Amino acid sequence: MGRDYHFHCEHAGCSVTAEVYLGGTREVDLLVDGKEVAVDRVHDHHAQVRSLTTVLPTDPPCPIEVQVSLPGRITGEPTSVLLQDDVRLQMTERVPLHRSRPTEVSWYG
Repeated sequence: MGRDYHFHCEHAGCSVTAEVYLGGTREVDLLVDGKEVAVDRVHDHHAQVRSLTTVLPTDPPCPIEVQVSLPGRITGEPTSVLLQDDVRLQMTERVPLHRSRPTEVSWYG
């Protein structure tokens, strides 16, 4: 059974999200302002860093790179960092709605 992670940050007035799916085939999706701009599929389960690049729709356009550290098969959690020239932003993990647990009231109500 796979698990998914969502990392997010705001940069240059744009919303940047990295979605990581850990399962049989691991997948990293990069979204800018909610639109998918890059995808990387990984077929092995070794610890590694994957990089996705795009250009933010700013004036002037701003090229960025998002590095996602994938864990090995047994242990670890992924992390994500946004890089742009000398800027290095750690992207924070967000809990997606479908992964959150129901509250006690909705569970028993």
